[in-house]
Amino acid sequence: MTKYNFPPEFIFGTAVASYQVEGGIYNNDWTHWENKSKTVCNEPCKEACNHFELVDNDIALLKDLGIKAFRFSIEWSRVEPEREKYDQISIDHYIQKAKKLIDEGIIPIITFHHFTTPEWLAQDGYWASIDTADAFVKYVERMMKELPKEIKYFNTINEPGIFSMFGYFSKEKFPPGIRNEKIFLNTSDNIINAHKRAIKVIKSSNEYAKVGMTHALHEWDDSDNSIFNRYLKYHLEDKFFFASDEDDFIGLQTYSIKRTSPNLVYRTIAWLLIKMPLLRNKVFPFFLDKFSGRNDYVAANARKTKMGYEYRPEAVKYNLHRIHEKFPDKEIFITENGIATDDDNERIQFVKEVLKDVHAYEKANGQVIGYLYWSLLDNFEWDLGYEMNFGLVEVNKSTYERSPHPSAEWFGRVSASNSFTD
Repeated sequence: MTKYNFPPEFIFGTAVASYQVEGGIYNNDWTHWENKSKTVCNEPCKEACNHFELVDNDIALLKDLGIKAFRFSIEWSRVEPEREKYDQISIDHYIQKAKKLIDEGIIPIITFHHFTTPEWLAQDGYWASIDTADAFVKYVERMMKELPKEIKYFNTINEPGIFSMFGYFSKEKFPPGIRNEKIFLNTSDNIINAHKRAIKVIKSSNEYAKVGMTHALHEWDDSDNSIFNRYLKYHLEDKFFFASDEDDFIGLQTYSIKRTSPNLVYRTIAWLLIKMPLLRNKVFPFFLDKFSGRNDYVAANARKTKMGYEYRPEAVKYNLHRIHEKFPDKEIFITENGIATDDDNERIQFVKEVLKDVHAYEKANGQVIGYLYWSLLDNFEWDLGYEMNFGLVEVNKSTYERSPHPSAEWFGRVSASNSFTD
C-alpha cells in the first residue's frame, strides 16, 4: 500500500451548478430548450434535486462527510428575473449560503455563469449579442457588492467552449440551437469580453479575490495534425484557454480524450468544408451535427463511461502539463473531474487514478490549488437528463432523499486528511 499525501493547503471539495440541482428555475434559455415540442433533451429538469430548499441539509451533509470545499453557481435568472430588476430574496439566499459554508469551515467557490442565461436576453440573441456581455458584467457587479469578502475563489464563466459551440454551432445539443459559424465566432468574442471585464469588477470589489474561467479541456491525439483536429481544438478550447492570460488561476475541467474519426471519406469532407468559407459557415456545423455525434469519435473497443466517452483518467495529467506549457507561472485549480457510472467502485478507482497523477504533478511542479469532484449529487446532465449519475450522493427523484455512496465516505476521508492510500 502506498500513501499519497497532499500539502496542507491543498483543497479537496465537490461541485454543483444551480440549474442542475436547485429546482424551481423556469425563466432561462434551458427551460425553453428542454420543453420545445421537438426537443433534443431526454427529459426536462423540473425540480432537479430540490437543492434550493434543502441547501442547509446539503451543507450539513458536506460537513458530516468531511468535505472541505463546495463550488456552486449563482443562478443569474433567479437574482435578475427582469433586466436590471433584482430579486433581493434570491440574492440573500446565495449570500446566506456562502456565509453558512464559511461558518461550517467549508470553502465556498463561486461561479457566476454555468450554462444558463436569463430568458429576457433572448430578444438580444443571448450571447450572440454584446448586450449580454454588458448585462453579465452588471450582474456580477451587483452580486459582488453583497457577497462575503471572505470568499477567495471566483469563476466567471463555466466551460465557455462547450456552451458556445454546443449552442451556437449546433442545433442538436444546447440552446439556443444556432448552426452558424459566424454567429458562433461573434459569441466567442462576447464571452471572452465578458470574462475579462468581470475579472476587473470582481477584483475591484474584493482585493483578496482569485479569479479564473473554468475550461473544459480534453486530452487530444497530438499525432493527429489534420485541419479538422486543429480546427476543433482551437475553437472548442484553445481560444478560450488562451484568453485566460490575465486570470489568477486556470480552472481545469477534464473528463476524457477527444479524437476525430479516422475514416478517410469523413476526414476529406471535413477538410473541404473547413477550407471553403461559404460552406464552413452553415454546412460544416450541419455535417458535425449529423455525422459526428456528441462525443466525436470513440473506438468501438474502447472502455467507455456511462456518458459514452472514453474512460480516460490520464486526461487530467495531460492537461496539467498542457496548462503548464502555456502558462508556467499560473496556479491550476481542478474545478471539475469525475465519472458517471453505476459501479461505485469504478468511481473510487477512477478518482484514485486521477489523484495519483495530480500528486505526481504537484510534487514536481507545485501550483495546484485543489481538486473538486463533480458532482456532490446525482443531478440533471443537460440534454442527457438524469441517467448520468456522477454523484457521490444518490438522490431519490420522488422524495429527494440523499443516500451517500461508499465513494462519498471515501472522498470525505480524502478531503479531511488530504491523503489517500492505494
